[in-house]
Amino acid sequence: MEISVQGTPYSQPLARDSEGYGVPLVMVDCAIFIIDEGELKVLLPTRRKAPEEGKRGLVGGRLHTNEDLTIEDAVRRVVVGKIGVDVRYMEQLSTYGGPLRDRGGWTVSVAYIAMVEAALVSKDLYADLFSVEDTAKLGLCFDHSDILRNAVARLRDKATYSSLPAFLLPEEFTLRELRDVYAVVTGTLPGKSWFRDQVARQGLVVPTGKMSHGGRHRPAELYRAAGLKNLDGRLKV
Repeated sequence: MEISVQGTPYSQPLARDSEGYGVPLVMVDCAIFIIDEGELKVLLPTRRKAPEEGKRGLVGGRLHTNEDLTIEDAVRRVVVGKIGVDVRYMEQLSTYGGPLRDRGGWTVSVAYIAMVEAALVSKDLYADLFSVEDTAKLGLCFDHSDILRNAVARLRDKATYSSLPAFLLPEEFTLRELRDVYAVVTGTLPGKSWFRDQVARQGLVVPTGKMSHGGRHRPAELYRAAGLKNLDGRLKV
């Protein structure tokens, strides 16, 4: 039986393996999150080719079997190739697949979430940044709306029990900046004294021995993330 999409066969026939079965296309899609103007935003460039040309979607591309040794290699290659910088942190979200998600063929997409420091992103890409609160009305390509909804939920939930939001900041930051980022991601500002105590006691950050300079606030101690760590409870948000 030939599977078709809306009555139309795939735009390209599937390659066949040695036993005659169709070989699905393997893709990687990445929800790249950035803090910009005090908002949590995601990068959604416009597709430049069919199918679904002209629609916005997640940063993504095909797995290259001749150069990608792992799925993460593919994600980093695609991200660097399309936005010009590597991500500070990424983790696998889920796997999506089916015969009807892409007219290009039966596809499997391994989806990731990633964090990038806003200052590293080219200004040319800022037109492709959208507040996560505004993405529902965009009508993204394929099943990217579902992937993005799941990615936002993962990020917000994980922010309540881990150091994940720290990777949205520059490598060095103040505790004020870290607390503000937690507020942006979770939607609630953690209590100042409680937050400072939890961050220090549980070793989420490491002092750099440096002080911040400039800005509206007096100089403050700078920290860096001590890798991805989980709290021994959830933030009081």
